Amino acid sequence: MTNLNSTAAGLVTMANDPWGAGKQMLDEFMKDPSEGVGKILPELIGSKGLGAAKKAGSAARHLDDLDDAKGPGRRETDRHGPHHGERSDGDKPSEGTDPVDLATGRMYLPQTDLVLPGTFPFAFTRRAESGYLAGRWFGPTWSSTIDQHLEIDAKGVVLVSEDGLRVGYPHPAPGVPVLPVSASGPRRPLARTADGDWTLTDPMTGTVRRFTPPADGAENGIAPIAQLEDPNGNHVVFEYDAHGTPLGISHSGGYRLGFETDGGRITALHLVGGGRVLAYGYTDGNLTEVTNSSGLPLRFTYDDRARITAWTDTNDRRYEYAYDDLDRCVAEAGEAGHIALTFRYDDVDPRTGHRVTRMTTAAGHTRSYLIDERYRVVAETDPLGAVTRYAYDGGGHRIAHTDPLGHTTRSTFDDTGRLVSFVRPDGREARAEYNDLGRPVKVVSVDGSVVRQTYDERANRTSVGRPDGTVTHFGHDEHGHLTTVTDPMGAVTRIRTDRAGLPLAVTDRLGATTTYERDAFGRITSVTDPLGAVTRMEWTVEGKPLHRTDPDGRRRSWTYDGEGNCLTRTDGDGPDAGAVHFEYTHFDLLAARTDADGARHTYAYDAELRLTEVRNPQGMTWEYAYDPAGRLVRETDFDGRALDYGYDPASRLVTRTDALGQRITFERDAQGHTVRKDAGGTVTTYEYDVFDRLAVAVCGDSVLTRLRDRAGRLLQETVDGRTLTYRYDALGRRTGRTTPTGAVATWGYDVGGRHDALTTSGRRIDFTHDAAGQELSRRYGDAVTLDQAWDDTGRLVEQRLTGSGQAVVQRRWYTYRSDGLLTAVDDLLAGPRSFDLDPRGRVTAVHAENWTERYAYDEAGNQTSASWPGDHPGGQDATGPRTYEGTRLTGAGRVRHEYDALGRVVLRQKPRLSRKPDTWRYTWDTEDRITAVTTPDGTRWRYTYDPLGRRTAKERMTPDGLAVAERTVFTWDGSVLCEQTSTSAQAAGGIALTWDHRGLQPIAQTERMLDARQEVVDERFYAIVTDLVGAPTELVDERGELAWRSRSTLWGSTAWNRDATAYTPLRFPGQYFDAESGLHHNYFRTYDPETARYLSPDPLGLAAAPNPVTYVADPHRWCDPFGLAPYSDSTRAAQGVDHQLNEAESGKDNHYLKGINGDEVKLEKYLRGHLQSPANYVDDATGARIIIDRSLDPSRPVAIIRQDNMIHAYHIEPEDLSNYITPRDGKDQAKWRTPKPDEINE
Repeated sequence: MTNLNSTAAGLVTMANDPWGAGKQMLDEFMKDPSEGVGKILPELIGSKGLGAAKKAGSAARHLDDLDDAKGPGRRETDRHGPHHGERSDGDKPSEGTDPVDLATGRMYLPQTDLVLPGTFPFAFTRRAESGYLAGRWFGPTWSSTIDQHLEIDAKGVVLVSEDGLRVGYPHPAPGVPVLPVSASGPRRPLARTADGDWTLTDPMTGTVRRFTPPADGAENGIAPIAQLEDPNGNHVVFEYDAHGTPLGISHSGGYRLGFETDGGRITALHLVGGGRVLAYGYTDGNLTEVTNSSGLPLRFTYDDRARITAWTDTNDRRYEYAYDDLDRCVAEAGEAGHIALTFRYDDVDPRTGHRVTRMTTAAGHTRSYLIDERYRVVAETDPLGAVTRYAYDGGGHRIAHTDPLGHTTRSTFDDTGRLVSFVRPDGREARAEYNDLGRPVKVVSVDGSVVRQTYDERANRTSVGRPDGTVTHFGHDEHGHLTTVTDPMGAVTRIRTDRAGLPLAVTDRLGATTTYERDAFGRITSVTDPLGAVTRMEWTVEGKPLHRTDPDGRRRSWTYDGEGNCLTRTDGDGPDAGAVHFEYTHFDLLAARTDADGARHTYAYDAELRLTEVRNPQGMTWEYAYDPAGRLVRETDFDGRALDYGYDPASRLVTRTDALGQRITFERDAQGHTVRKDAGGTVTTYEYDVFDRLAVAVCGDSVLTRLRDRAGRLLQETVDGRTLTYRYDALGRRTGRTTPTGAVATWGYDVGGRHDALTTSGRRIDFTHDAAGQELSRRYGDAVTLDQAWDDTGRLVEQRLTGSGQAVVQRRWYTYRSDGLLTAVDDLLAGPRSFDLDPRGRVTAVHAENWTERYAYDEAGNQTSASWPGDHPGGQDATGPRTYEGTRLTGAGRVRHEYDALGRVVLRQKPRLSRKPDTWRYTWDTEDRITAVTTPDGTRWRYTYDPLGRRTAKERMTPDGLAVAERTVFTWDGSVLCEQTSTSAQAAGGIALTWDHRGLQPIAQTERMLDARQEVVDERFYAIVTDLVGAPTELVDERGELAWRSRSTLWGSTAWNRDATAYTPLRFPGQYFDAESGLHHNYFRTYDPETARYLSPDPLGLAAAPNPVTYVADPHRWCDPFGLAPYSDSTRAAQGVDHQLNEAESGKDNHYLKGINGDEVKLEKYLRGHLQSPANYVDDATGARIIIDRSLDPSRPVAIIRQDNMIHAYHIEPEDLSNYITPRDGKDQAKWRTPKPDEINE
């Protein structure tokens, strides 16, 4: 069933999408909306440009005598009633099928042959349906873009659409539009023009379809499609020869499709300038083969009633269907038993009299649907008996949804079907108002905030005013192509487009221009950034990336099978190039991945295509089990440990039970918010504000409160009495922060929205950037400057640190191999270092003067041995071979580890000569957090956490364990540590360290000594210099002198100069060094730099990485700032180009400019800054791709959601991110997977 949340999101989306509520232009061609029509406007009927259509009068098909004989569309509506064919595919219940419409029983198979992007996008589609016989050009079973037509007879007119709809209309009088006979049919008016043509108008998009009258001027017959046009005059013209045979389709954007035909069938589809797209083969008039650029056919078989009985894909995988005499699918199954289903349609519910459809899986699990007389689902019962109910208005719109717990969401629609209000189960309401063009002009959210929009006479959005009072303006040309965006401060971004509206050049607010070249399909073939660096792309006919050549000549390649599955991915052309191979099973599911070194992972699935097993290169298996309702109820890791999940009837996670029997339970409100969590007796409660964001959370003695302004921006966060405050400018950008100890930071921005200044603790830092947005210099006051240089691909190649009098204090040069991996660093102070890499790009040796490190790895990525110099202050206890039991590291050199039943380290022991071994003991809580450490000398340290799981304090206890001898408290800016204050008997007032970050990189540290009244007694300021990933390498004082310099092993075991006058506990991004244990604390886990492993398994399981306990594969390129998942530290410019290559194709205005929460300025700023640390996911439920990134504002991660040629970006709070990717806080497990090999250019 359609996700209810999409309806709620629709009202918000209307504030950001000029077409309103997610009704994208492509929907005009992909489906036939039956909800939300706008007012009928005479000016949209026969609008300008329609005269450009080539008249197809002689091309129209003519049935011999429709006064006496019925066309197939009329026969369908007469036989089954007007409601049978009026629902679009998106409104049909088909979840879990291949698909089958569970209301009618009809099997349907939609296929998209080609999508051409632009302001007025166009898709050429086909669709088969059992029992459908109104097709022609691809056989009787298939509707298609070229087959859409009107059947005109004495009774009226029947629209037969490209997606198989059959909608009856009365005869319209000239100039007087009419609506469908059925009140619940799509409310698109049909009209007759003065010249005899027919027009069909979609009020939601303003698109007009024109049909030419039947041949020879007959009153009855077939009126074929002639033209499509949008309100801006963009149009698509269908061309026919004198006999009605289609010749091609022309698009005002410059595209032209051509057809080959034979015997009344289309045999090939061509794109002028792009070659043949598809070839079609037939047997007895039925479409039996569709062949793409692979040369391999997708094959169909039919029965004697032209119903598809099987398809066989290009990999020879077969799927079959069986039908009853009413054209209903009664069984379907793949050759290996995948999606094996049976259907029963004729049961009747005794209470309502409604018909019941029952769908049963091969495992015997049955889901039932209660179907009303209009083929709408009014109740759905899952295999466990949970019932979800639906209600509809007279127009067929769903107006109520009641979940199995009785929570009801209600919607109302106006007379034309537009959503005007949405009432949640808690009674809060969102509302929308529309103008005469059917566009939303006022949207009131459930929190009372208001968004206002204006439009020109062609329904192009010209401004959006947000709740904070800011207004962004948009300019368009005569074709509706976006040409300018003016932010609330008056800065202008300019866009030059091609005829289709796709960007050819984008000039940002600072005047920097990025240009694009495109192929005949509208796909980008080259991007030239503002510095002149060129990235080139080649594509398959089907739109898959084939080759990519970076500005430095590095070439990446992909190969595919006939289904479009990526078979190989090769990074580079030289000896360093390594190919990754992929294999697939039924329904294009990934079956195996083989890396360049031969390491192989395999994947298994059940009959319902759910992942059931992952086998790693060592033969260990990770298993998943599901309940009859399809919910994950158990996962068993590589070591045999099980996690069990429990759900309420509404499928919301309510329990999680680990292998020790420890249970975490969750309670929720009607909206699904977690309001109470009980983790083994530790209770956390949550309260939410009007924005549905966390306002208060209490866990034991820890209390968190948050205060927001009317725009929902966080103004103040208080944790255990320590308050962090924020300030913002008119654009909603954060401009200030004050920490609990009074440290003030103020950010400034340039016209382009980039940080150009930071004043922190009274010191000013100035930033400069090149035209591509890369940071060129960072000047600390008058004495210290950090200059940086980048290559054409955006990789950092040089850092130069100067002090007073421009004296060079430090300098580094970075060298990379062809695939972008670091091979050498030349350090002015430490000398040159070089790195040996294995076929997978892992560092196996570090060579430097009087310094050598060596590492070996097994096929799963675990270290098998490690060595580093004996004079490293950390010692050599952990050097030598590694031993394992399963995934548990039991020995690292002479260091021994012990584990509990959950795979968490509870003891770490180093032998000592002539005395007892040094032993550290670790205590864990139910949520896998270390709560205490006992050091070798018997000292006990205690750790506390806030309700969000952030560590708030560490305390050294007195020998008797009754009092605190030393205490350090922590303050977090979102998910980034920003301040600590340490107190002890020797420093009663405390010593505070405050950090300022830019993205994930710390850039400044302020050290202050406080007295008992928390007044500053002494203060020292340091600039922080970091390496490629953001780990501190130097602290530089205000005079430009080095105060601290690190020397680290590859995996982060850090020493520093003996004459250091300062210190920082920061290590790899997100990590904090605990001297008492020698470990690094992350937000979610604890890291051991001597073994490159975490002390506990990843709470995300295998969702983050194939090895759940190791650190990232290459610490020069990747980091894990939260102890959850690898984040790439790849170059900003290169990833910016990736984004442009992947996203600029649709030509929508929001590619560059539709913003974070609808704020064009913020998203444009974000893209100009480039993604620095994205994590990529794919949501199979919706097809959306998700990028999570924290680069610009770690306290508020960005989620970029890409779907159907559209992009939306949002700021999200740290706890909301956790809600998506981990069940730790009680949210349902996300149904996100990592992308397929060709779904991300990395």
